[in-house]
Amino acid sequence: MINFSKLWSILLNQYPAFLKGAGITLQLAVITVLLGSLLGLLVAILRRSHIKPLQWLMNAYIAFIRGTPLLVQTLLMVYGILPNIAGLLNIKMSKLVMCNIALIINSGAYMAEIIRSGIQSIDAGQGEAAATLGLSSTQSLLYIVLPQAVKVALPAMGNEFIAIIKESSIMYAIGVYELTYEANRLASTNYFYIETMLIAASLYFVLTYAVSQVLSVLERRMRRGDNSI
Repeated sequence: MINFSKLWSILLNQYPAFLKGAGITLQLAVITVLLGSLLGLLVAILRRSHIKPLQWLMNAYIAFIRGTPLLVQTLLMVYGILPNIAGLLNIKMSKLVMCNIALIINSGAYMAEIIRSGIQSIDAGQGEAAATLGLSSTQSLLYIVLPQAVKVALPAMGNEFIAIIKESSIMYAIGVYELTYEANRLASTNYFYIETMLIAASLYFVLTYAVSQVLSVLERRMRRGDNSI
């Protein structure tokens, strides 16, 4: 049975640790979604290149990321690839930074597919119309197609943001002090695992619900903007 009095006591006495973990989780998610979106945009554009080796490389990147577990990718980055790169460049990388890079690389592949589907949903006639106005294919993509594609892809991009918040809990296995790590650390000392993890689960819910509400407001405003034209 859940000990609600103990749950309340843990929350009141240990809330700084939970807030610290939630802050790191949110930091990981925000940085990942911003840089992951930029990486995804770049990959989506490169996949449209007429250079076949470049297309093959981008397709291989997406296939590998989507076909392997995030935890395996993170372990490979944190304990293999990134320390070697840091050694060659003579720089130091914390586990938090390395985990963030792993999340960005993972998210970039999914964002690339989301943006690609958004681009494909735009009528090809708009690109042809832009060409008649003297715009190059690059200008047409940047100024005509992409703004519309982002609007179409926004719900899926929002879902990816929410997924990142939850998937960041995997970083607990690497020793990053995010929300799951803090909750497990507290549970290992107070021995009230259910109560402690319920608090962590509630915080994850608050974060994801808040993000979903913000995205819903943004989508409604964008739709009103389209309807007013």
